[in-house]
Amino acid sequence: MIVYAVPNGGIHGGIKVAYQTVDALCALGVSACIATPDGRASQWFRSNAPVLSRAEALAQMSEDDLLVFSLPHDYSELRATGHRLVFHCQGTDPLIDPVIRDERVEVLTCWKQAAEYVEQRAGRESTDVGIQIADDFYHRGEEKDALAVAFMPRRGKEIALQIAGANPALRAQPIDGLSETQVAMRLRRSSAFIASSVGEGFGLPALEAMAAGCVVLSVPVVGGEEFLSDGENCFYGDTETLCRAASLLTDPAAAPRLAKIRYAAIATALSYRPALSRQKLARWVGSLSVAARQPFVERLSG
Repeated sequence: MIVYAVPNGGIHGGIKVAYQTVDALCALGVSACIATPDGRASQWFRSNAPVLSRAEALAQMSEDDLLVFSLPHDYSELRATGHRLVFHCQGTDPLIDPVIRDERVEVLTCWKQAAEYVEQRAGRESTDVGIQIADDFYHRGEEKDALAVAFMPRRGKEIALQIAGANPALRAQPIDGLSETQVAMRLRRSSAFIASSVGEGFGLPALEAMAAGCVVLSVPVVGGEEFLSDGENCFYGDTETLCRAASLLTDPAAAPRLAKIRYAAIATALSYRPALSRQKLARWVGSLSVAARQPFVERLSG
């Protein structure tokens, strides 16, 4: 059995990626579950992952089972359980350094920059299990609102408003307090998306917006080099650069260039379909012991 311990049900990408990982493991026939402090599941996105309280999940684990986590703050507490730990590296803050330097902890990475960080800081290799975009985000031919520019106000709100304000005709539309399905619909109908979270680890919202056919205007992010290519599938740069790009959104002469960027963005996002992510995860699962991937119900019946 594989238990993925998450700290809470908060609205941030790391929680969603954890659930997506467990969903994928279950689809591969592996017994896996999410363990939350109180046993309550996150409700802001769709998932079929089983959810137990952390205490209940730990009580059911055997010595062959794996305990996965992504928040470095959980490291000491989970190490004290004596279970085999797997660190799902979703960010490269120096807080993870003690975790990735512990040779007893297996390391999974989601993107290229994270793998390079693990190698540089800990001198070890990690296993690439990829990252995925939920199917809901992919554009389905919906008509775009040419003046609608979406952004997430939790980080970088002022930057987003400044960029959108460079073209007074645009309507800046914050994405906040919506379910994942509602966010996907907003992006599929928006003309553009401003990724304003400076220094973000991977920038999954920008990739989701690309899948939705948005023209993405992104500030520099730590892992963005993997999928963001300025002038080809997005506009990428500092605030001044993105303000100039925003002025193109209502320029008829720029329409062919913007259409080309949209198509390239969707093509890029197709490399992160759930099925492709599951293939990477399947290779890791294949390396595990039979006991570790044995369904829990089979172990009980045996």
